[in-house]
Amino acid sequence: MNSKLLSGLGVILVFGLLLLVSNSFTSSTKELPANTELVDIDNNPVNFSSFAGKVVFLNNWASWCPPCVAEMPSIQNLRNTLKDQNIVFVMVSFDEDHEKAIAFMKKKGFTFDVYFPGDRYPYFTESIPTTYFLSKEGKVMQQHAGIRDYSKEEMLINVKALLE
Repeated sequence: MNSKLLSGLGVILVFGLLLLVSNSFTSSTKELPANTELVDIDNNPVNFSSFAGKVVFLNNWASWCPPCVAEMPSIQNLRNTLKDQNIVFVMVSFDEDHEKAIAFMKKKGFTFDVYFPGDRYPYFTESIPTTYFLSKEGKVMQQHAGIRDYSKEEMLINVKALLE
């Protein structure tokens, strides 16, 4: 075989493998597997199944991320507004130093439970902040990468629709 043909076949093979890996990652983030783990502030594993039957507000953030820090007050506002509703706020910190993330939340007066990604965390993203809204059945209903104002009326309407 000539070298151009072999080179072309190699490119097609690599592209096909990348497409296969990409598609499997995308489909794996659509549902909440029962064995998916987070880690709580005491380093205990937490399965997403413990949130079953609740709407989940899932936010990937870090204390060193200016857009993450900027949107936190609006998330706290949304949480305060919905405190008596069937929703859980899962704030997943990507701080390498867990104590730094916990201290940040306390210093700012945020009342979120802080989690960290466990071994089988499926919501890794290329950018933070990234937020997911999961239905009571664990399906991703909305996903947003980047900063957002969660105190807007339209956001409250969208979340209340998920709660019904």
